[in-house]
Amino acid sequence: MEVRCDKCQARYRVDDNRIGPQGLTMRCGKCQNTFKVTRAPPAAENTGPVPAPPKAPAAQTTMIFAAPAAPAKPPPRAAAAPPPADEGAGRTVMFPGAPAPAREAPVREAPPPAKAPDPSANSTIVFSQPAARPSPAKAPPATKSAAARPADGDALPATMIFGGAPAPRKPAEPVAAPATRTEIAEPTPPPAEPPDAEAREPDSADEAEREPGPFDKAPPRGLLIGVAAGLALLLVIGAALVAYRRLAPHPPPPAAVEMLASAQADASQDTLASLASGESKARDALDAAGERSRFPEATAALARIEIEWADALNDDATRIAESNAGDPRVAQLQAEARGKLKSAFDLLSPAVKANKESKDLQLALADYYRAQRAPSSMNRYLKALKDDPRAALVQGLALLDADEGAEKAIPSLKAALAADPRSARIHFRLAQAYVAARDEANARAEVEETLRLSPQHERAQALQKRLNPGAAEKK
Repeated sequence: MEVRCDKCQARYRVDDNRIGPQGLTMRCGKCQNTFKVTRAPPAAENTGPVPAPPKAPAAQTTMIFAAPAAPAKPPPRAAAAPPPADEGAGRTVMFPGAPAPAREAPVREAPPPAKAPDPSANSTIVFSQPAARPSPAKAPPATKSAAARPADGDALPATMIFGGAPAPRKPAEPVAAPATRTEIAEPTPPPAEPPDAEAREPDSADEAEREPGPFDKAPPRGLLIGVAAGLALLLVIGAALVAYRRLAPHPPPPAAVEMLASAQADASQDTLASLASGESKARDALDAAGERSRFPEATAALARIEIEWADALNDDATRIAESNAGDPRVAQLQAEARGKLKSAFDLLSPAVKANKESKDLQLALADYYRAQRAPSSMNRYLKALKDDPRAALVQGLALLDADEGAEKAIPSLKAALAADPRSARIHFRLAQAYVAARDEANARAEVEETLRLSPQHERAQALQKRLNPGAAEKK
């Protein structure tokens, strides 16, 4: 039979044999709705004057449908003896009949009206079958012309045998009623058009078929290639950013900057001990900044400390040579001074190539060539530092080393002192310039200021003894 979902109206084809007395519970394959299917009662066919339709036979009844021959006249009905009160139901009554004559043509005749059966007794009911089906899609159910059932309250199982042509009946021995109902009839033919979907019972594991949606299809190959290329590009960009942060030059951390300032403060004391301390702190500042840090100021400061240390060693060698030219310490101090200058150049050479625009490195290179007595190379680097006050110190020291250049060196040294008044190195160099210019008064004043800023300044102490020999003896 054909059923429909009461929610989405989807049509399904169900075998009648699957529908039991309590019906069949189905689940819609489209909307997953659960509904119950029951067998529809057969419709009665008008074959003649029929009495009021009786009630349906009792459950668990055996009905046999056959095509009877058209009788000439209605057969006499033999009344069966009523069963006892306690055995009136659940019996089998057989009615014998004469053999049916051969059927010449499927001529259908309406049977004469039948008398209403006695409701208190079982009887034989003849069901006629139409000669032809009204529709090829579905055959109409057989129609009962008369029905017999037990009286109300005695609806117990019974077996009724419906024969063809009426025949003389003999009383049949009562038999026990079968436990189940058997119906023999032609099955319903399949519908003209297939159902929209397959139904399944709630416990079935089969999935209902549905039309493929937009997400059921595989994406196009071009889209997959584009997505993969985009992801690869993002990964490359991310890796490049990480590499740039790790490998690209970056500013120094604050700790490295503070350490460099402390190194420069120690170097400004201009003593051998303070120069050693300044050199160590400057190297620590470079280590704290890291190899990838862009910190040319620290490299330039370390190189200038090495150059200043070379100047101090040469000052001691000159002072010792004035007293004793053959003193072996003179050569040793001069060799140490050359080593410091070489160390400064090794620091500056690669740093300038990586940072050509750094003024700190250019100033350190100018000071290096000044210490090497190479004025042409010194001036080449000083051209880019015309407005830098630190360039005045390099120019003043270069003039101080030249013959009869002390008087010319004083203005440059004063300019450098104005930019850094607490530098013991500049005060001591200015005192040397005053001594060479034979200005002992200003020389003494600069020496005293040097010792005030750096009490352990060895060369300033020696110069003070030269300028005040009597004061040194009194002390």
